[in-house]
Amino acid sequence: MDKIKFSIIGCGRIAERHAAHINEQGILSAVCDINEDRAKKLAKQYSCHYYLSIDDLLKKEKDTDVVSICTPNGLHSEHTIKSLRANKHVLCEKPMALTVSECERMISEATNTHTRLFIVKQNRFNPPIVELKKAIDKNVLGKIFNVQLNCFWNRNNAYYQESDWKGTKMMDGGILFTQFSHFIDLLLWLFGDIIETDVIRKNYLHQGVIEFEDTGVVLLKFENGAIGAINYTINSFARNMEGSI
Repeated sequence: MDKIKFSIIGCGRIAERHAAHINEQGILSAVCDINEDRAKKLAKQYSCHYYLSIDDLLKKEKDTDVVSICTPNGLHSEHTIKSLRANKHVLCEKPMALTVSECERMISEATNTHTRLFIVKQNRFNPPIVELKKAIDKNVLGKIFNVQLNCFWNRNNAYYQESDWKGTKMMDGGILFTQFSHFIDLLLWLFGDIIETDVIRKNYLHQGVIEFEDTGVVLLKFENGAIGAINYTINSFARNMEGSI
């Protein structure tokens, strides 16, 4: 069986992890980034082509089977749809997109082009989560009335100041998108859809650095009748403290 050929759009930190795994399981054919130094560096490491435009890559890399989208959050929808329209399967980094309408457009495009769209949500495969999902599905825990999610991490000002897109509403979206979307995905996967929310948000330590809150509390009502809360912050002292359900 021929190995699957991949191209990567966006050559930042997460792209390096994609490239390493692709190199183990398939073939990295090409990479793309508007920053030529980043693109050249990753391409040299894996002996593949590099491009400065997604349009050029999709036009010339006819043999690519799957495109990995590793660009800033606000570009996921645009780059995914372009790749799907070029008849490529897509593996898109989290978050899927920054709005529901963008997500719906991505799904619709995959359906219309008969291609496959995958979103990176690897925490579903963590062994404790797998066992918890089995216990819930088998009703081992009985009816669940209350759920609490705690996400207490550290992201200092330098983390944002060293990036050309993190911390902005348009490209980042907020810490529930960039830092904690994996945990929200687990809430939905384990306990079902959420039908009602209320939130308090504050920016305590990142004023003038990010365009959204650094701390928040969300109240939840699930479709199955359970209630819950998400407590989240990037102000934990010095290091990540907790990610728990």
